[in-house]
Amino acid sequence: MIAFSLINMYAAFTLRDRINEGLYQKCLPLIALIFGVLWAIIFFNMLNDFYQPTVTMVILVIILLPATITFYISRLLLTLFCIPIVVAMVYGEILTPLKFTLLQGLGTAIILIVVLSARYILLESYQRTQRSEYEKNVLIKKLVRLANYDTLTGLFNRHSLTEAFARNVRQLEQNSKSMFLIVLDIDFFKQYNDMYGHIEGDKCLIRVSRCIEQSLRKASDAAFRFGGEEFVVLAVCDNIHNAVDIGKRIQHALANARIPHKGSTISARVTLSQGIAQWHPEMTLEALVEFADKQLYLAKRQGRNRICWDKHSPK
Repeated sequence: MIAFSLINMYAAFTLRDRINEGLYQKCLPLIALIFGVLWAIIFFNMLNDFYQPTVTMVILVIILLPATITFYISRLLLTLFCIPIVVAMVYGEILTPLKFTLLQGLGTAIILIVVLSARYILLESYQRTQRSEYEKNVLIKKLVRLANYDTLTGLFNRHSLTEAFARNVRQLEQNSKSMFLIVLDIDFFKQYNDMYGHIEGDKCLIRVSRCIEQSLRKASDAAFRFGGEEFVVLAVCDNIHNAVDIGKRIQHALANARIPHKGSTISARVTLSQGIAQWHPEMTLEALVEFADKQLYLAKRQGRNRICWDKHSPK
């Protein structure tokens, strides 16, 4: 028993880096069976040497209950471990000319029932714990999503913009790139809601957000719903031209979406006005948004459905 335990410990230690590949798990049924056979041999010899009903019952409890606690998750492992011991018990008490009483048989049956009941109770407790843990994780994910994502469009929300801005600022301290903020506003969206209704207005917001998402470079850009029909894109680029290219891709994607807008005075389709501002060291998020908003208002004054950017960045 000691020798096999040491061999098993050595094998587990040697294969610890390959546990997830299932190599050691595949050997567990054989290991459990060998342990069961070794305990059965020990149990049978102790029955012959110390043949007393009380000793027999105590030894059986000492062997089976710890095994139940160990193997309760796996019915196969528990069965493989217990079968040799039960066989040794039956062989030692019935098939050999040892004195066998009804009380001993009843005691053995009660012990086996206790073992099975203990496994059931432990398994139920484990499953309840797992369900509770799963439900807790699902709830946490929902709360995180509610805290960081807009429920209508699925884009990041305004709260997430603050965190993304701070994260980008830390990263920009280690490279030569710059950060740009693009503010996007749906042209004549109030008229769209008045003409088509708020339900269709929500659908329009969702379709516009999809156009924005599919136009971004996944690694370095992020889109946010800033409020109402206004969106924000935070992009880390080499220069202003890269940021303008993002705005043009969004324009192109929205044009391809061909969302009707009979309330617009500039187009038969939904369009966007965009303002772009470049971040400079020591500039706060509020200041960056303010400069981008100025460019957005300039785009609206110049006729909408266009991109304006800060050609004279503040010091």
